Amino acid sequence: MSNITNDRDLHWLVGVIEGEGCIDLHSNKYPRIRVTMCDRDVVGRVASLFGTQVRLTLNKAPAKPTWTARVQGPAAAEILREILPHMGTRRSAKIAEVLSVVDIPAGRETAAYGRDIEKPPGLARIAAVA
Repeated sequence: MSNITNDRDLHWLVGVIEGEGCIDLHSNKYPRIRVTMCDRDVVGRVASLFGTQVRLTLNKAPAKPTWTARVQGPAAAEILREILPHMGTRRSAKIAEVLSVVDIPAGRETAAYGRDIEKPPGLARIAAVA
């Protein structure tokens, strides 16, 4: 689903999402990742790795136009599983929270939805409280 083919792209995407990304549930049901910036080239590369398109939002002057790349649903869940081991504590907790509500059909844990979730150290206590 995603176009992340090597560690270099993965680590670059992790850095962008860690700094500028938004991870949430669309309609309280579907995992979603959004990156919004004024830099079209950066957002374009994110969209390419997401396998999606770039959207332009025109803002009132003096604000600059913003560009957004987003992915949601199973494709977002797959990317979240890939980036989870590399994220900081706050974003890792958010990813674990989002993935915990994803309804994965029995028998499809690894086929369409990527590998099992790997939580960084220290998240067991956070996840248990939620």
